[in-house]
Amino acid sequence: MIQMNLSPHKYWIILALLAFISAGADGQIFAVEKAGFSSERYDDFSPVRYGDYLVFSSNRKHDVIIVHTSPESGENVNIWSVALNDSAGLNPASIFSKELLTSYNDGPVTFNADGNIIYYSRNIEVETKLRDVFDDRNQLGLFQASLVNEVWSDITPFAYNSADYSITTPALAPDGSRIYFASNMPGGFGGADLYYCDRVDDAWSEPVNLGFNINSTGNESYPFVNDEGILYFSSDGWPGLGKKDIFYTWQEGEKWVIPVHMDAHINSKADDFGIITNRNGTEGYFSSGRQRNDDIYSFVTDIPPFYKCDSLQKNYYCYLFYDEGFMDIDTMPLNYEWNFSDGEKISGIEVEHCFPGAGTYNVELNIIDNNTGNTFFTQSSYDVEISDAVQPYISSPDLFLKDEMIAFNAAKSNMPDMKITQYYWDFDDGVNAKAMDAKHAFKTKGSYRVSLGLTGEPDSTGLIPKSCVFKYVEVLEDNQELAMYMAVEKGDLKELPMSALEDSSTISPLYSLKEAMERDAVFRVEVLNSPEKVNIDTSLFDPLRGAYDITEVFLREDSLYSYTVGEASNLMDTYSTYSDVVEKGFESASVRSYILADLAEEELLQLTSTLGDFADAYFEFDDYKISETSYPILDQVVIILNRYPSLRLEIAAHTDNMGSFEYNMTLSQKRTLSMVDYLVSQGIARDRLMGKGYGESRPIASNSSEEGRMMNRRVEFIILDK
Repeated sequence: MIQMNLSPHKYWIILALLAFISAGADGQIFAVEKAGFSSERYDDFSPVRYGDYLVFSSNRKHDVIIVHTSPESGENVNIWSVALNDSAGLNPASIFSKELLTSYNDGPVTFNADGNIIYYSRNIEVETKLRDVFDDRNQLGLFQASLVNEVWSDITPFAYNSADYSITTPALAPDGSRIYFASNMPGGFGGADLYYCDRVDDAWSEPVNLGFNINSTGNESYPFVNDEGILYFSSDGWPGLGKKDIFYTWQEGEKWVIPVHMDAHINSKADDFGIITNRNGTEGYFSSGRQRNDDIYSFVTDIPPFYKCDSLQKNYYCYLFYDEGFMDIDTMPLNYEWNFSDGEKISGIEVEHCFPGAGTYNVELNIIDNNTGNTFFTQSSYDVEISDAVQPYISSPDLFLKDEMIAFNAAKSNMPDMKITQYYWDFDDGVNAKAMDAKHAFKTKGSYRVSLGLTGEPDSTGLIPKSCVFKYVEVLEDNQELAMYMAVEKGDLKELPMSALEDSSTISPLYSLKEAMERDAVFRVEVLNSPEKVNIDTSLFDPLRGAYDITEVFLREDSLYSYTVGEASNLMDTYSTYSDVVEKGFESASVRSYILADLAEEELLQLTSTLGDFADAYFEFDDYKISETSYPILDQVVIILNRYPSLRLEIAAHTDNMGSFEYNMTLSQKRTLSMVDYLVSQGIARDRLMGKGYGESRPIASNSSEEGRMMNRRVEFIILDK
């Protein structure tokens, strides 16, 4: 042991590193045995892995130099090491480094990930006389050394060492960005507190006290941080099993979680400290005073530790559906109906629906014609993707009787980034299980915290991914108590639909009447749609002739040809036309909305695809005056603009790269002005038109061939403010 002088009293502290292992109370989870190299005559403690060696602190004798002794504490502590290549652990231990050895207390230590920097604790003054060795003024401090050519050198004191207080038990974070230590410096909460410093610009920041959530009125020390960010430490101020017990915690934001006490069997009634584990926490070494001296023990367990277990999130599949764009249809033979792709239909403006589970579902709000039962109009449509929370999942009752055999199932666990290899159950009564399905009966009534942990395949570094959740179950005495409990909790046990989708769900809108109206929509009665073009002169449309003009529109997004009759800016104004069309035999007819700009754009595309968009169709070579062949095309543009009086149009002209850039830009601009002038002469307001020449700046084909140059010489009609 090392003595830290604490004013006004002296406290003895044991240097420790610990990783969390969950232990049940039903029996031995750990296989623990004393290490073969550990001495029965001396104290060995605080092991640290260093390559294939174990470095530890010990007060055993050595013959390197003569050391000072004390009747009070025996031999001073030095830094020792032992090779781990002997499965029996019988390799002899030796002094770790002569360069780090002093006549006083050396150790414990911590290494960086590369193993070429060591931080270790020792007495600050090592050149004093014998009578000063155990003087209160010879405090403990931290020192750093670097491994250069297999020799530890460049020994440097820690910036915050002081003759007024001690700093000891260093522990580096795995990435080396932070160092933890214990100190009795002024301003703490008890005897020794835990502090940390962060690495900033090749220097350590000022010490930060971990706060009252961690530090008690007693002594906290021996920090250790694993790869998952879990901080372990020893305390004699927090309630435990014995003198010094091990706790673990972690940071959530800027705050530390209240320490969690390690259960037996690592902790005991004696001092237990100095544990190290492998990356997965399934094996390692620790120190214990459970026998006469402090010794080092090895341990293994087949149950990995699970940290930061989250409360089980309920997967919600029930929702409240409504639409903000409802119209008053009470005076018409129409009603609202929600159509869910899981097969259920529900009438009403506002409905509740539960999906069978996770998945992607289509939801439609339809206006139904009461006379035919068919859909008059689809007011909204969207896909709802419902995802289970990414977590292990516990399927079981929440309420049952003692001695009742209950089935616990983990099949609904949703871990897309983990290939699950094992399931671990902890029933909070000392019983554990390993399987996807487990059955368990609780012997006594009470509230139990049932936990489920999952492990996956190790990554390339050997680290095993883990995740865990817990939920509370209530175990009751008998059926009478169960009935009383159910009566009191009846309202809370009912699963109610949600008023809004949870974060685990995603809505992808497909159509919204409200959005269509905001974009200047018109409504037409669709009598037929087809992926293939249908001749309007076919006898199929004979019942409509004379009463209606049949319009063909290509729905590019759906790759369908739509054949419609009638047009109105108000949805309800189409009902009479719809009813008449149905009576004429088109029973599958329905109303569809069309955005005016989309209709105009489609007509312009049809126009240019039929009559061509090459500039050669509008102009003679190297000329900006429109040719006679362009009049039929431009006259159709006039018809479209008159049909959609709110639309504005850009007329864009392009050239190939023959000639200079400036010449081509000027030519294209003059051509657009000629076309604008013609459209204005046909009655189109000039403020609805914009002519813009782009010259050769926007080619769509290579200019290396005549075919490519002809494609680049083109005219485009672009709808503005769509």
